[in-house]
Amino acid sequence: MAQAKARKVEPRLIVVKHPIGGLNADELRERIETATKGLAEATDTQ
Repeated sequence: MAQAKARKVEPRLIVVKHPIGGLNADELRERIETATKGLAEATDTQ
């Protein structure tokens, strides 16, 4: 966040919701893939 502020750009975060007990490997993989897709769409790269 400090680097973004120093460069005078809006810092953006991707928050991946997860259950209190954690995720199994398949659930984690799915969440990462979904977050990656969202990031690619937000930055117009795929």
